[in-house]
Amino acid sequence: MQLASCFQTTPEEINSGSWNPYLGISINNRAFTGDYLDAFLAWAVPRSRDKVAIVLVDVLQRINNQVLDRSKPAAALEKAFRKADEVRNLCSEALERLDSCSRNRVLLLEWPDIVDEQYFQHNLRLFRAAFQEDPAFREALVELSRQNLGVIAGRLGLEQLEQISHYILYELPELVTGFVFEGIHFNLNVYPGAIFKVYKQLREHDCYARIASDLRSIGPFASVEAYAE
Repeated sequence: MQLASCFQTTPEEINSGSWNPYLGISINNRAFTGDYLDAFLAWAVPRSRDKVAIVLVDVLQRINNQVLDRSKPAAALEKAFRKADEVRNLCSEALERLDSCSRNRVLLLEWPDIVDEQYFQHNLRLFRAAFQEDPAFREALVELSRQNLGVIAGRLGLEQLEQISHYILYELPELVTGFVFEGIHFNLNVYPGAIFKVYKQLREHDCYARIASDLRSIGPFASVEAYAE
């Protein structure tokens, strides 16, 4: 893997086996190919402290489908699950290409697998309350969504942008502290893009400071922008 940038860690620290890497797959992101998965697993497994996780961010895609495709809620969710099935097959094929020892160190998870943990739920409640009650926080998430969408944002109204910003809202507990599954803290977010900039930019707003003191941290957390060589 080629590390384009690191946030709250260094290549040397990663190579020392200090982290548990995970790959959060946005199921409509075409960067997540079989080659990328192979490269990620070959890089992550020998560097992991305990295990490696791949997380299919499937349920949240319904938000994008409702807004961008103007799908009704049930149809948007069904479309998200269909796409997730395709990506899950790619992941399963990549896991099959590993030796059995490496394969046993990798977990293939779905979004509902990580959201019930107490840290996640506590932080999600704080972020949701801030989104509903603090206009500055809501505007900050809308602006982040606008930036992520690029030219597509130009054809969306404010109500649609607020709706689509729920994707980032529901991801925030994971973006700020990782997640725990089966007692393991997965704390190195690996992504083919500078996803850490969402958190980094949000931290610069005064509205985030009003929330930060009440957030629960699991422990050290870092992100890397990484591409297949």
